Amino acid sequence: MKATAKSWLNLGLYLLTLAINTLGAIGIINGMSQRAISDAYPTLITPSTSTFSIWGVIYALLLISLVFMIITNKDERTTKLINKISVPFWVSCGANILWIITFSYEWIGISTLLILAYAVSLAILVGRLNTPDGIGQKVNALAFGVYLGWLIIASVVNVAAFLVQVKWDGFGLAAGTWALIILIVALLLTCLIQLRLRNAAITLPLAWAYFGIWQQHRAQGIFAGQYPAIVAATIIIGVIYVLIAVYIFIQNGRCLLPKSRTEA
Repeated sequence: MKATAKSWLNLGLYLLTLAINTLGAIGIINGMSQRAISDAYPTLITPSTSTFSIWGVIYALLLISLVFMIITNKDERTTKLINKISVPFWVSCGANILWIITFSYEWIGISTLLILAYAVSLAILVGRLNTPDGIGQKVNALAFGVYLGWLIIASVVNVAAFLVQVKWDGFGLAAGTWALIILIVALLLTCLIQLRLRNAAITLPLAWAYFGIWQQHRAQGIFAGQYPAIVAATIIIGVIYVLIAVYIFIQNGRCLLPKSRTEA
């Protein structure tokens, strides 16, 4: 398949995925929205509802990126990029759609496997992005970096929701203790991912997610300050995520991606 056809197919799958996500968000699939299902399996690390507005930013950036690739698909660098990222992008769209369906039917275990596959496919895609020369490549780095970063925390929350569904006892440890462990593990996992991908945008949505978790735990939040250790952890780790983004940005020569990345 030629790069031109792939670029249009990418946009078509994006629009299909957006449509399915919209149906899921308004409760058309199985009569329950994702928010309602998430509320049915509450965890101590689920961000506030307002935090999920980031999806609007993600889908807007993706649209700009995909349209730009269609417009410039005759350019040699763009042609190479389209050929490199199309398959993992197709996998991510398929996993996204299947995740919406399984989560809407409360098949949380299956949805957990799908969201992990979803995140892995995006990580592979981000690893194949071009060097950051030109506005188009910068938009790609931002769009897919933010997308992957949000999927990391979404995957962690999905796992936590599955454990709530199966009534896991946490080996006798308190829920607050497990929440702290998960928040720290997410940080360590993200650091490992950053060692490989070095995309400065990845940790920014994680900082936003931790802010959303803090909102849930502050004195006026739904937990009314019952877990001060979690409140402190979300603030500290959220700041660390921002500092990581700044550090990677500087190390990359004030770019989202390292200039040394090859285009092979």
